[in-house]
Amino acid sequence: MKLDLNSQTLNVSFACRIEDAWVPVPETACTQSGFDWTLNGAHYSAQFTPAGDTLCYTLQMDAPNPTQLRMWLAVPGQSDYFHVIPCNIYGDNHAAEAKPGEFPLLTKDHHEVAFCAPLWEFRADRAAMPLSALCWNGGVAAVAVEPYSQSEAGTIRNGVFAALPDAFGISLGYTNDPTTFKNRSTPAPSTRSMACKAQTSGRIYLHSGPRTELHEIIRQEYARHQDRAVPRNTLRQAVQGMLDTFAYQNFDAAAGEYTNRCCRPPRETEMRPWRLVTEIGWTGGGVLAYPLVLCRDALGADAEAPLAAAMSGEQLFDRIADAYNENSGLLNDLMAPNAAGSQVNGWWTGYGLVKDCHCAYTVGSAVHYLTKTMDYLHQNGKPCPAKWMDAAQKVLHTVMDLQRADGAFGYTYSTQERKVQDWSGFAGCWFAPALVYLYRLTGEERCLHSAEKALDYYHTFVKDLNCYGTPMDTWKAVDEEGNLAFMRGSRLLYEQTGKAEFLQYMKDSAGYEFLWRYGYKTYPEHTPLNQGWSACGGAVTSVSNPHIHPMGVIIDTDLRYLARVTGDGYYASRAADSAAWMLQCLELYPAATGYGRYGILSERWCPSDGLDVERFSDGRPFSSWFSHNLWASACVLEAACELLLEVEHKKG
Repeated sequence: MKLDLNSQTLNVSFACRIEDAWVPVPETACTQSGFDWTLNGAHYSAQFTPAGDTLCYTLQMDAPNPTQLRMWLAVPGQSDYFHVIPCNIYGDNHAAEAKPGEFPLLTKDHHEVAFCAPLWEFRADRAAMPLSALCWNGGVAAVAVEPYSQSEAGTIRNGVFAALPDAFGISLGYTNDPTTFKNRSTPAPSTRSMACKAQTSGRIYLHSGPRTELHEIIRQEYARHQDRAVPRNTLRQAVQGMLDTFAYQNFDAAAGEYTNRCCRPPRETEMRPWRLVTEIGWTGGGVLAYPLVLCRDALGADAEAPLAAAMSGEQLFDRIADAYNENSGLLNDLMAPNAAGSQVNGWWTGYGLVKDCHCAYTVGSAVHYLTKTMDYLHQNGKPCPAKWMDAAQKVLHTVMDLQRADGAFGYTYSTQERKVQDWSGFAGCWFAPALVYLYRLTGEERCLHSAEKALDYYHTFVKDLNCYGTPMDTWKAVDEEGNLAFMRGSRLLYEQTGKAEFLQYMKDSAGYEFLWRYGYKTYPEHTPLNQGWSACGGAVTSVSNPHIHPMGVIIDTDLRYLARVTGDGYYASRAADSAAWMLQCLELYPAATGYGRYGILSERWCPSDGLDVERFSDGRPFSSWFSHNLWASACVLEAACELLLEVEHKKG
């Protein structure tokens, strides 16, 4: 059947599941208002109701045996199709460069490889907003669904799917089709949720314009679904708890290093060191150092004892500056050599694309935090060691010398000479905000021009909803993390220049972030997230790592800034969701988790069935991770310190 919406036409069809086969609903049963069909004693129906510029729908099924009902939508005859299921599918998930078999690729190629298929369906609660969308040259269509339905057997989970070349849709009940993507490179058996009697509802959207029109659809769905967590503790309690945990648990005095820790309850609840934190950026180094510096102002005298018991942020930055490599003109990726004696091959080296080289993510993250800290101290009338500025200038001058004419920075760099080894990826965007900070500190115009040129280049990927190649452990999957650098750079350039284009860049960046940031509450099955926890405000890392991680919180200060300069409370609400989400997660320790102390925060939170592979020592499933990787807490400490300082400044 054909549906008319906003002077455009959608093809719509339906299918019901009979045992293991999908049976199409006959075209003759369908009208402009829906369909009503009975098969072997099972009754299926759909009703459509116009609502402004959207179309509301309701699906129902009442059958003697458990079943499902799918609604297919298609937009034939267009060009440049690009599917979106938030957190799961962005186009083909960068299939041209991605390693087949690592994570879902929406493709007809590599049909012999798991995770490569022309149709993908997921549980709807795998998506940051439960919808599936199709973009093309000139338009965007989307269908949203309630993620859960009530049935005679209790709660069932609904589905969202994308299918080549031009189809997308939702299902009452779900099937992980063609398989369950639970973890990278390891396909799991397909799972499903069925019922005899259930119903669901949602809205269908059809907009003219570029792909970024999807952001307005997300905004409208957010208004209907938002369910913010309600934390008990204050920001100050959170900052103190995390700082104390850093100092008294994660710092290993014998090794002279901060450590990541892990345990395996209920057999083992003592958290033991499992990896030293010697990276200069991304998962260590500057990510820890900057919030440790902030703690002095956020907590005052209460910060001094824990900082004295461990390594201060200033000491960490000294070590980062000392990691300068004269041959490459960049920083070595590790503050101290690893067991093999390498100063560049961090824990990520086994992923194949990033061995014996400098990674733009680690170096860019480190120099971003180094210059951000210098800028913060300068604004507060505090001095910085000369070697910090010397290292930052040397690195960023190298990066500018090697910047491509179109504005791109590298993904990896040589350790032996000043040369880019791999240009493809978003990781180099982290150099852009560092360059703006350096301009603010030195007045060097070249830095500002380089950052502007870089943001113009990376904006193409942001507005195309296709940022890939940031974390080194994802085989250049489409990800959320690189856009965080783009947001920070856009905010700084708008502050510095007042140019309208950078305000638009911020809006586009925020919209892209909200394709990863949950706007509603999910209902995970397992401890510790099945006890009232809300996913609302948490952001997923990439299509390769299907879990919420805490890194998105570091741009909450930028979202609040965007809300102020635009007068748009949407951005402030999204930032408030994030603050509530992170405080709520801290409060799960130790009562809900069964181990740890207040101030611990894992990097993995599973709002759905993705990556819920952790198990207690007795075999019970756990919907987080027993590993306490320090970078995750550091991101939350950063966001909490910045928000606390904002609040205190307003009081003052």
